[in-house]
Amino acid sequence: MGHQEIRIVILHRNRLFRESLAFVLAKHEAIFVVWTAPGFDPTDGGLTSPRPDLFILDFGVPGRGGLDDAKQIQAISSECKVLMIDVPDIEADVLACIEVGGAAGYLLQDASVENLVSNVRAVVAGEALCTPRIASLAFSRISALARHTKELSPSNVTHLTRRELEIIALVEDGLSNKEIATRLHIEVPTVKNHVHNILEKLQLDGRRDAARYAKEHRLAMSWR
Repeated sequence: MGHQEIRIVILHRNRLFRESLAFVLAKHEAIFVVWTAPGFDPTDGGLTSPRPDLFILDFGVPGRGGLDDAKQIQAISSECKVLMIDVPDIEADVLACIEVGGAAGYLLQDASVENLVSNVRAVVAGEALCTPRIASLAFSRISALARHTKELSPSNVTHLTRRELEIIALVEDGLSNKEIATRLHIEVPTVKNHVHNILEKLQLDGRRDAARYAKEHRLAMSWR
């Protein structure tokens, strides 16, 4: 039984590398490299028409990063799959491929051609190949994010008083404690106490987190 036809675009800063990679991949059944380029340019029709099945991206494009290319690709079409190559064997970088770039797969810097072909076929088939260490790390990260999301759920907002909603909205506007005190005609220590209570109730680490939380949950609209 033959393999599924796979149309690939290779994005890599080194022309010799991407052309060599295209030459090697072309020797494998049903794999077709339809375009190569040093980076993603949405105005370049060769990158998106006809739509490829897979983008192979260089992780370390100087000054920009393959993650930025991956985000642009995902913004155009979430159906386009991305395989990140030349990824350092660093947990933070591997997780960044998944979390930031939305990559469906990755290859470390010491990967072989056999590894590449296996990953290409797996990614296009909707599968993912990773080491047990990274799989465990990914599950731990997902669990932590789930807990964090629960802690910051909008239901926690119901525990804020009207005055606290006023203050967190002003924090979102960028006002200092002194400016908030002047605006609300209260004492600065009172503002500090309210801010402390807000951070405690919402399980936040500081004013910046509070401002972001207020913006994401549109808390200003709840009292204005």
